[in-house]
Amino acid sequence: MRVHLFIEHYPNPYKPWIDTQLVQMIKAGHDLRVFAFGAYTSTLHDEVRQYGLLDRTGYLPGTLRGLRRHGLRALARLASSPARQLRRVGRSIGAASGAKHSLLVSARALCLPEEAPDVCYVHNLATAALLAFLKRLYPTTRVCLYFHGGEVGGQPRVGGEAHVFAAMDAVITSTRFAAGQAVERGCPPDKIAVVPLGFSIPAYSVREGRSYRPDGRVRFVSVGRMSPEKGFRHALAAVALLRERGRRDFTYTFVGSGVEHKALMAQATALGLDDVVHFVGEKTRTDVASILQESDVFVLPSIATELWAETQATVVQEALLMGCLTVTTTAGGVPEANAPVMNERFSVPPADPAALASAMEAAMNADAAEMEGLAKDGRAFAVGRFDIA
Repeated sequence: MRVHLFIEHYPNPYKPWIDTQLVQMIKAGHDLRVFAFGAYTSTLHDEVRQYGLLDRTGYLPGTLRGLRRHGLRALARLASSPARQLRRVGRSIGAASGAKHSLLVSARALCLPEEAPDVCYVHNLATAALLAFLKRLYPTTRVCLYFHGGEVGGQPRVGGEAHVFAAMDAVITSTRFAAGQAVERGCPPDKIAVVPLGFSIPAYSVREGRSYRPDGRVRFVSVGRMSPEKGFRHALAAVALLRERGRRDFTYTFVGSGVEHKALMAQATALGLDDVVHFVGEKTRTDVASILQESDVFVLPSIATELWAETQATVVQEALLMGCLTVTTTAGGVPEANAPVMNERFSVPPADPAALASAMEAAMNADAAEMEGLAKDGRAFAVGRFDIA
């Protein structure tokens, strides 16, 4: 099957599940092309190089400024067969109003292959809003949207959501929570299927003899982009509360970077936590798996904003697969994507450092044997529900 996959940014170090999904499509024998509006190349996961995913990726103009980069390519395509390309452009513009919008739609259409794919697979509502012309450009192609929830903090709300959903033949979400968000934003319920994002289970193998609290200290870890909605400042406040309660038997590692990175480091210093809190920056998916295997308890302190909440929170499943206990908040779809044994004991309301500290302390009070039993239950849940195969 010929598949064109569209995504806002590729590659993206904070979404390793994208690489997993692309690799699975390649392994299944599909003719895959990826189209993105930008890239984050600070960290490339191993799969990107191993499977030549960048060689399958092309880029489209997201804004008028982006036309400087892509305009010559679009003009070359137009000059190659003016009459045929003008028909494609005219079909794509449709009833589009405004010169700016028409120009961008024209450039995007000219940058896409002429041969129609069998499926256009679009990740993210914001991406779909930029590609509302796909059904006009490829009239016989099925267009599917994977809806990942609302906009991340700082991003404007996508306008005309109902029209975007109307242009889709099908909509997939990762959780029932996200499906409810899509319906609230104008998606017909009968278009939606709930299909979790999957993992290549062999890539998350737990080594023989994995140990817990080997030197008597519990090793906490958080992984993710460092932005306000991830709630890391609440995690640091919880660590300070644990110190006030006299707990010294733990360490806490933060993996990732982002707009709050420097502010979080400053907060840790101000709270006197530099001896137990460590920031190690961005890591590859393989490195993250290794770090999780050398940790005892994963912490996801996410909050919900006016537009955004966690949907599946795939890093929670990564932690479960690598044998971590998971302390999480109840934000968004996290409870339905986390192991029940973890929800029962370590799930707390968002933006509540005291509750988070209590859940972390409850995990600390488990001995190594209890931790191992909980971790085995958690991994079994993740393997049974999130195997991409």
